Amino acid sequence: MTTTSVGSSLTVGCAGLAPGTAITIEVTSADPATPDSAISIAGRQATSKTAGADGVAAGVVTLNAAGTYTILVSNQATGAVLLNQSVSAVARATPTELSSTGVDPLPLSLGAAALITVGAGIVVLARRNQVS
Repeated sequence: MTTTSVGSSLTVGCAGLAPGTAITIEVTSADPATPDSAISIAGRQATSKTAGADGVAAGVVTLNAAGTYTILVSNQATGAVLLNQSVSAVARATPTELSSTGVDPLPLSLGAAALITVGAGIVVLARRNQVS
């Protein structure tokens, strides 16, 4: 099974076909509650493509709802199944907070303040010794 993100485009098709061979790309959802609008193949749920001189026929499929889908590619003339692929479309995770870099600035700030205080104290003592 292939996994993709909801809304991502997949290129589906076949190579090695005789030039001019027509294929049908059909996408169905495993969940009957998934609306047809959740599947987009150039605006439709099934489409036909014709192999070019290079023997390749392909189409772009976009799955707009999370779920498990079956992509079936068949030869229009013979009905032979050329590809039968299950695809799982998963929703993209949305972050709920900023990622942590793992650095806590409080200990560094306290250490810097302590060093400044010690340095200032040494300067005061050194000046006192110079005056006396």
